[in-house]
Amino acid sequence: MAKISINLLPPEIIAQELKKTRFYKIQFVGIGIILVMVFLTSLTLALRILQSRNIEVVQAKLSEGEQRVADLRDTQASLLLLKDRLTVITQYLGVPSKQSSLYKLIDKIIPPSVMVTAVSVNKTGDITFSALVPDPVNLDTLLDNLTNKDDNEDKLGQVSIESLSRGRDGIYRMSLKVASK
Repeated sequence: MAKISINLLPPEIIAQELKKTRFYKIQFVGIGIILVMVFLTSLTLALRILQSRNIEVVQAKLSEGEQRVADLRDTQASLLLLKDRLTVITQYLGVPSKQSSLYKLIDKIIPPSVMVTAVSVNKTGDITFSALVPDPVNLDTLLDNLTNKDDNEDKLGQVSIESLSRGRDGIYRMSLKVASK
């Protein structure tokens, strides 16, 4: 059976009820939109607050890192200065100076019987020394060693005798000046 419905209400009231129903639907949708907007606004504010806190934490870490870097700049300057000094010291330790190599060369080429009384080597490498030589053979050996390029390792140049004398005891006293190459 078919359902039969009888509407005894006048059409104005039905139109009025339809308007009310449409009005309530619009109000419901409007309230829903407002609630969604309030929810989205509160969500945006909450995210903004969280992001602000995160930004503050990151900025605090950044300023702490910048402070560490600033504190380490003095240390870096000190380390660079020490590195330069160590480089200079290593150069001096690794390579003997010209003066020390000339002292070693003089010690090597002077015969054992010759007694050296004074030796000086200036910065340019010129050598001045005084010696006591017991006999003419050792005097010849000394002069040969000073002038022979093989013996002096080609480091010595001109040899000039500044003074040479023989005492009553037969010992030769001499003063030499040797230019280095």
